Amino acid sequence: MFDKLKTFFDKNPNIPDDNFDPDKIATVALLISTAKYDGIFDEVERIEIGSLIKKYFDLSPQESDKLFRVALSIENEANDLQQFTRTLNNVLNEEEKLLIIELVWKIVMADGIVDSYEENLVRRLSGLLYLQDKDVGNIKNKLTNDIHS
Repeated sequence: MFDKLKTFFDKNPNIPDDNFDPDKIATVALLISTAKYDGIFDEVERIEIGSLIKKYFDLSPQESDKLFRVALSIENEANDLQQFTRTLNNVLNEEEKLLIIELVWKIVMADGIVDSYEENLVRRLSGLLYLQDKDVGNIKNKLTNDIHS
């Protein structure tokens, strides 16, 4: 994945490369893919992604914006989700991957509508990250209960 990211930057010199780790780029690219999955990538989802990556990666607003732009450019060029999940599988442990799925669920729930296609996407991402359905379901239930509390 790192070689693909490097090649992408070499071919696209207008994209800022601020030496973000490939796992950060892959995480944000997955969040963007998730937001786009229902065919509507609106401002609510963009703001939620920005807020999540700022908090999750402890970035300044400027760094968060740069990471978002880099990941968006790479996500736009991506052929599939596996290139991102492969990167994450190489560097993250199970607990960290569950945190990524929690971020994904937050993006799915950001617009207030969770449809079956989005749920299917989360199941697929969970499988690609080698996570147990039970653990992923627990995350969804926790977030759903938090929203309704």
